[in-house]
Amino acid sequence: MSFLKKLFSSKEKEFQKAEVLIEEQSPSCPITAIVEQDNRVVYFYLWGDEKTNFGVKSCWVRNLKKAPEKLEEKLMDKGIPPMLPEQFCKFKDGQEKLNGNDLKIIWTEEGDSASLLLKNEIIAIIPSWGGQGNFAWELTESNAFLDRIQKSEQYWNSWNNELNPFKIQQPLILNAYDESFGKHDKYYAIDGNEWPPKGLYLRKGESKTIFATVGLSLIPMPAVEMYTENRFELNRIELGIIIDSVFSDKEIQEMAEWISGQSSIPWENITFLGEGHTINFKPFNSKTFNSVLLTNKLDILPNPELENYRDSKINFLWMVPISEKERKEIIDNGSDSVIQKLNKIGEKIFSLKREEII
Repeated sequence: MSFLKKLFSSKEKEFQKAEVLIEEQSPSCPITAIVEQDNRVVYFYLWGDEKTNFGVKSCWVRNLKKAPEKLEEKLMDKGIPPMLPEQFCKFKDGQEKLNGNDLKIIWTEEGDSASLLLKNEIIAIIPSWGGQGNFAWELTESNAFLDRIQKSEQYWNSWNNELNPFKIQQPLILNAYDESFGKHDKYYAIDGNEWPPKGLYLRKGESKTIFATVGLSLIPMPAVEMYTENRFELNRIELGIIIDSVFSDKEIQEMAEWISGQSSIPWENITFLGEGHTINFKPFNSKTFNSVLLTNKLDILPNPELENYRDSKINFLWMVPISEKERKEIIDNGSDSVIQKLNKIGEKIFSLKREEII
């Protein structure tokens, strides 16, 4: 009996329950960064909300004991974090345990990647496209992410300034809209008094109403670099819509609330919006036009001149109401043919009473 008790106790000591050293929520995405440490190994994780497709990304940080000769596959099968095999270890005998007070997490500007710092030294990074291997790659001085993390830290710190990024960019964006669409009649805050700040330009014409977001472009969209080599071309957007109608104050408020909801899609879902994408369109209960196409390729649509922000192009995308048939054509065959047909009908694209083009 005493032998069994001794054996069981030794197993408990060998595989201690992991301790959470630091846990932090992304500033813009439903992702949580966690660092866990047991008595054998330290791991860095990014956990995406279950409502997203982000999943869990992991990065080995350090062994705390002598490295095993081979990959601990049996432990992995049981859900126990494995140590790094000795052939990949710089410190084959292990390193000292980490203290949570010495750790800091810095998120990229997109909010879908993060780095772990030990006393201000970067010791681990999980990019948005990373975390899928068993362990990690060695972090060298030539890693381009090191400079990116430094710039990201400066960016996040700038939000603490009295003249923060929104206060700087808001008047510049509004001025660009005023020059392209005409002087705005009203300006609304659409952020619900929550960070990040966002606004809405409103122009009431004699027959058309123009809405345009202000401030989405301050935070680059997540996941873009998983689909393109140059994230700076696609990662920042503003959205607009032109409707051939004059709205009541109640209808304007409904539109503002809907646009506010769409403006959060990239970050809430850890994805991005771009040319040719479609999203649902609910205002005014139109039986025919219940989606919108995002595009800046239609000749009739004005194109505001928005200056680059933090080395990134700001893409202004118009939300053009489309029918279910038109949306299906886009999903099945791409947006080019639909855009060509919409171009042919000109100003009719602004009307919720137009004929379908499919």
